[in-house]
Amino acid sequence: MIVSDKEYLDFSSVPASKGLGKGTTTLLLIGVVMIFIIGGMVVGMAGYGHMWPSTHSMRMDLGKMPTIQ
Repeated sequence: MIVSDKEYLDFSSVPASKGLGKGTTTLLLIGVVMIFIIGGMVVGMAGYGHMWPSTHSMRMDLGKMPTIQ
């Protein structure tokens, strides 16, 4: 197929990348910080609603909500 000079695309060189944009980098950093915040909240709340030691939890009535001691 014959193509005119105006439509010819030059693929002789590889275009240089400009890297990640500022918005993408900002969202990435916010996401990483949120992962650590949520992980910290999970670890901090791990004892809430659980009955320890296990000897007490085996005797718990399943019809009642556990009280926080």
